[in-house]
Amino acid sequence: MQYFRLIDDMSMRMRWRWHIGEVFLPDGTEPDLTGGIRLEDTRPLRADVHHIGHVLDWCRTSFGVPIATKALADTISSIVGPDVQCIPVTISGQSGRMVINALRLIRCIDEQRSEFQKYTEGNPIRPDLAGHYESVPKMVLDRSAIRPDAHFFRIMYWEVALIVSEVVKDAMERVGCYGAEFVELEMT
Repeated sequence: MQYFRLIDDMSMRMRWRWHIGEVFLPDGTEPDLTGGIRLEDTRPLRADVHHIGHVLDWCRTSFGVPIATKALADTISSIVGPDVQCIPVTISGQSGRMVINALRLIRCIDEQRSEFQKYTEGNPIRPDLAGHYESVPKMVLDRSAIRPDAHFFRIMYWEVALIVSEVVKDAMERVGCYGAEFVELEMT
């Protein structure tokens, strides 16, 4: 199976896209929606558009939280099941969108073939992330570390990376995923 990094399409044709800021719980607190943690409070979330533009089928917020149309979220959920949590979100007063909380984390970067830099102990800005990836300019995945049922996940210790299987990619493209870009990943 082939895997892809799912990112926002930032090409010139997408220049006039909307941009969504932080996501909040009804009480105004910001939930952790990138760490693979199930959100217990499933009341509708809220977010604001920080840059007005074309409304997209798929996008990520300022902090990497995936947001999709309900149809797209339902399609993803039907394939990946318990690996995602879909939560309604109201964006600047409009409904019909879902936050897709990726719950599966997999440690699968082939460090022998990838290029990366890790946070170190004593880092003056983020000492709490010692041992985590700070950047991964070239990511190669270790196929043996990925179970066959893994179709939608984040990379452990580099949670900004959202990975989807070819099965999810094809399904998203069939339903409509305006705003998404799929970057094919090298595998060992």
